[in-house]
Amino acid sequence: MTQESHKILIKTKTNEDPRIVYSVIFRNAYYDLECYKVDWKEKKDYCYIESLTDDEGEAETFLQMISRGKAYPVHIHDLAEDYFQ
Repeated sequence: MTQESHKILIKTKTNEDPRIVYSVIFRNAYYDLECYKVDWKEKKDYCYIESLTDDEGEAETFLQMISRGKAYPVHIHDLAEDYFQ
């Protein structure tokens, strides 16, 4: 099976320090989420969730919610679990 290339739909940055990047990526019929601190060095500063949802609207709504709240990458898995249950 060949893997499709990633397509970033939304990417937002906070204007505060530390800067955090949030991305929704469409891949293999699902939306993935990537979140990281700029210039990250520790594992807790990076998060990638595969197959978050197959609904574009839900993915965008969740992305807007976490980016407004400036959620740190270490908390994204828990927030996604709570949101999508």
